[in-house]
Amino acid sequence: MALGRASNAKRIVLLLWVLVAFFYFYLSYDYIKVTTNDRKFEDYLQHVVQLAGSERRSAKEIRDLLTVKAEELALPIGREQIVVHGGGDNLDIAVNYAVDIEIPLLQREVYTKVFEHNAKYQGPR
Repeated sequence: MALGRASNAKRIVLLLWVLVAFFYFYLSYDYIKVTTNDRKFEDYLQHVVQLAGSERRSAKEIRDLLTVKAEELALPIGREQIVVHGGGDNLDIAVNYAVDIEIPLLQREVYTKVFEHNAKYQGPR
């Protein structure tokens, strides 16, 4: 009888470790995915600020370009979070947003990662 209880206890402990590992890897994966997508967005932001500054694009066009890229990367960035100051040689763009890292299955927020980006036009040298 004691052998059966010990065997069941080992199975429960193993199951708990598997669940802990699952949650850990899921949270790590989610965090890495968000961070990677943010880097792609930041690279695109730098590209857009250089392009829009040299071509003197409007703030609306800039917001449209950045909003489409954010949707493509599944980042929660709305048009109101994209602030465009100046234009042409004085173009400055700021984008601030937060992403919730959630527990799998429960969809409960565990951690909120805040991203802040500022990009300025740098003319030809």
